[in-house]
Amino acid sequence: MTLLPRLPARCGSVENIPFRSRPLPAPVEVGSTPPSPRPILALPGSQATLYVELIQVSRHSLEAGSDTPPLLWVRPLLLRQGSQVFNLRATSDLLWPAAGFVPAYAEEVLPLLKQARDPAPHELPARQQLQAFLRQVWRG
Repeated sequence: MTLLPRLPARCGSVENIPFRSRPLPAPVEVGSTPPSPRPILALPGSQATLYVELIQVSRHSLEAGSDTPPLLWVRPLLLRQGSQVFNLRATSDLLWPAAGFVPAYAEEVLPLLKQARDPAPHELPARQQLQAFLRQVWRG
């Protein structure tokens, strides 16, 4: 049985999310042209940085009076640990609080995409590396 993430009924755009520091690129209208690339975000940790593709922003937590922090539906791409960059594209999507994410730019991400590699047989699989990183970030 495959378990899919449970998403909120109403979702919105990234315009209302309070990202730290850098602004996101301007939104692009979707029409009959091929879909535009999705924003890439970074989640810095104490010893590693996770790079993700933003799929959707949870709108239900942005409504007035909501105490719930905004959630992002993201697709993991890369995990940078020191000089090593691991490919996480085979891992599952995440619903994660927006706090802590910052926009990542092409100058930062493109070189990492070239360096990304699948974990070696003696290393933890990508899924376990992602889980360890998320536990570390969650604990603060």
